[in-house]
Amino acid sequence: MKTILIYTTKYGSVEKVATMMKSTLDGDVTLVNLMKQNAPNLDAYDTVILGGSIYMGSIQKKMLEYGATHLPTLLKKRIGLFICAASPENDTKFKQLESAFPAELYAHATVKDVLGSEVISARMGFVDRLITKVVMGGKNYSDLPPEKIQKFVASLSA
Repeated sequence: MKTILIYTTKYGSVEKVATMMKSTLDGDVTLVNLMKQNAPNLDAYDTVILGGSIYMGSIQKKMLEYGATHLPTLLKKRIGLFICAASPENDTKFKQLESAFPAELYAHATVKDVLGSEVISARMGFVDRLITKVVMGGKNYSDLPPEKIQKFVASLSA
């Protein structure tokens, strides 16, 4: 089985999740950070995992564009969708997950989940640090639970 994990990340939390997934997935796994490189043709892949982080209520523009542009091809693949989101309310996080991807793709996905969040102010730019300080009190934390990531992978492989 060939899997491609395509993601967007601003400060690295989604990249951490992608790396953890890669070590758990069976078969040949390719990681692609859309913020740094273009995704290859999807014809060679059986499974596609798309993931990104939520900032100011939405996923990165590159992921939105990728999902919309490649929708016909993605709908022919086994799909996993995930986000990392720091909202304190679960309902909000799952609404953000649903709105992060085209509705047809979201409905088609085998598995979709919110896989934690992380706030490390030292990695952030000045404006994001300031917003984080106002909104979240400036507290740093990392909550990327390996068991939740393993469950996501197991659901995708089932």
